[in-house]
Amino acid sequence: MEGAASMQDKIPQDRRVAPRSAAGFLISYTDVAETDPNRILGIAVSIDLNEFGLKLQSTEPIPLGEKYRFSVALGDDLVDAVGKVVHVERALNGTFEMGVEFIEIYARHIETIKKHVADRSEIG
Repeated sequence: MEGAASMQDKIPQDRRVAPRSAAGFLISYTDVAETDPNRILGIAVSIDLNEFGLKLQSTEPIPLGEKYRFSVALGDDLVDAVGKVVHVERALNGTFEMGVEFIEIYARHIETIKKHVADRSEIG
């Protein structure tokens, strides 16, 4: 992503220190090189989200270690990031839960996520 910052220098050792927003946000993912936003590879739902990554649930597994472009619908905002799948687990209901570490994300999208997490923590 041109103009996007690498997350390597910004990720704390314990990523769980960053607050997470728990909710079912719609996520689509595409090949990193795809330029047509209508050519998605799959749809998932977020389990939780913060500025360093997300946990998502899908009916199909996403290959471990692979990189994709993820788009997350946060209300009226759309956040895009390139992320790497860092773990895949089969859930009891037969779906798959996957952890994604953001490796490229625009600063404005980081701020959108932080604001969203802060707003949701004030609600509940």
